[in-house]
Amino acid sequence: MYVNDNLLFASGGRSNYRIPSIVVTGDGTVLAFCNDRKDSVIDHAEEVAVVCARKLPDGTWTEIRTLAGIPGWTCMIGSAVYDSVTGTVFCSSGRNPVARNEFGKYTDEDLAAMEKEAEERAKSLGICRGPFLLSSSDGGETWTERPFVVEGRPFVRPYDGVEVTLGGSCHGSAHGIQLRHGEHAGRLLCPSRVAVGRYDTWDGLRTRSYNNSVYSDDHGMTWKASAPVQPATGEGTLIERGDGTVLYNSRAYFGDQKRYLAVSTDGGETYGDFRADDFLIEEKSLGCNASFLRIERDDLPEDARNLLPDGADSVTVFVNPRSEKRNTMTACISFDSGDTWEKTKLIWKDACAYSSLDYSKTDGHFYLLYERGEDNPHGHGIAVREFDLEWLLAE
Repeated sequence: MYVNDNLLFASGGRSNYRIPSIVVTGDGTVLAFCNDRKDSVIDHAEEVAVVCARKLPDGTWTEIRTLAGIPGWTCMIGSAVYDSVTGTVFCSSGRNPVARNEFGKYTDEDLAAMEKEAEERAKSLGICRGPFLLSSSDGGETWTERPFVVEGRPFVRPYDGVEVTLGGSCHGSAHGIQLRHGEHAGRLLCPSRVAVGRYDTWDGLRTRSYNNSVYSDDHGMTWKASAPVQPATGEGTLIERGDGTVLYNSRAYFGDQKRYLAVSTDGGETYGDFRADDFLIEEKSLGCNASFLRIERDDLPEDARNLLPDGADSVTVFVNPRSEKRNTMTACISFDSGDTWEKTKLIWKDACAYSSLDYSKTDGHFYLLYERGEDNPHGHGIAVREFDLEWLLAE
């Protein structure tokens, strides 16, 4: 049995760490990404960098490294994903020289002025703003950058009948996966979200925010947007089940404390079978980002496979603050790909918020990157909890 907890990104000084995303490569290198919000922890902090720390195959963690950051600019992290075919790690992001409050009461004139300022500041430095994609083929030792272009999909807004084009922003969503079964095997699939119109209230969010996904069939060279899941969702996470279907699990803004599900039978291009999961609960007022991971029996160490019930082909783990408020980080465990839930395991009893979970076949360990504090959900910063299946299933 193994468990270890390490405050990997300790907030302090100018640094306030938020929005974790973690992936494990084929050789066992663990890459932990997050945002470093300078001088403020708020969502619309005026300066934000994308940073990374790595656990190398020899078991040591590197120091925190800035991958993207410009003084006075926001560089917002998206979703990390690992391509096991090419050995490439991707991390989507976006940069802007002018921070914008998601719920700011901006007039059209305000927005036009902000756009002009952003263009002028970007031009003066010769730096392109907007979405970009970081990639590394050497386990995060070196990185390259290129624009992150997502081919859009037409969508008719239900509330006014206007056709818009859906793209996809992975900010705040969980890490992506690579499909392993069926005709779409090899596809990179990342949860994302879109706004189909302007909003500055929670009521507006409920009609104009949708989760969707972005996917690549050419190892990250080009990307396409999927159709949306149900409205009033944002910040999602997904798994592939043994039959090749994709189960999408969403943060939602209905105020009913429930997680919402959608299913794709075409590799994450379209979604249906919308419903709530009556077992999985989250913060009642705003919901919260969460982690969702399915590990097949054959990917577990041989001795760990015996810990699964007879006939179970996998273990599925869902992690979030299991409470009306952002506290009590808890793992929920399923042996049937999330159809039913067998047990729970407490991770952190005090305040907590976002998380990201991955698994290493190299050492048979799970790696949970999660925001934590005591009274403040991200007061400490971001910790990494490393554990094996025996610890997860122990009473």
